[in-house]
Amino acid sequence: MTVERSLGEHEGSRRMKTELLVQMDGLARSEDLVFVLAASNLPWELDHAMLRRLEKRILVGLPSSPARQAMVSHWLPPLSCTGGVELRTELDYETLAKGMEGYSGSDVKLVCKESAMRPVRKIFDALESHQDGGSNMPVIQLETVTTADFLEVLTHTKPSARNLMDRYTAWDREYKSV
Repeated sequence: MTVERSLGEHEGSRRMKTELLVQMDGLARSEDLVFVLAASNLPWELDHAMLRRLEKRILVGLPSSPARQAMVSHWLPPLSCTGGVELRTELDYETLAKGMEGYSGSDVKLVCKESAMRPVRKIFDALESHQDGGSNMPVIQLETVTTADFLEVLTHTKPSARNLMDRYTAWDREYKSV
């Protein structure tokens, strides 16, 4: 919404940004206490007029190893029951957290979801390979998600922010205020 203005920008977008900036100036003169919190995944694309109005800038880095470990244990606990489906895990949380260096919080969540889906996909594969009309229906039971399953998912799921870390660091050096 507040990306840097350009010549090819639509007039309506330009007016909206101008109005937002005017209103933010009005907040500074108001007697009411208003706290504005803004967030951006691409701070280097922010309009400089907006940056001037946002006095404090804080770069929130990627999660630490203990934070990643806490996320994995939250999203893939040893036993979870959701919607009548029981999912069991046997995971070395510390090893997994170390293996996800450079992953963002959303990357960690995606890897957890993909790991949880591996047993479900195996059931789908078994059902698809089963002959229709046969009496020997395969037994449907979710397998336990293991550290090996998780590591296999990691080989196919790359961190989304790794290539941008240098840009974040450079932006933080230039605009840091806290």
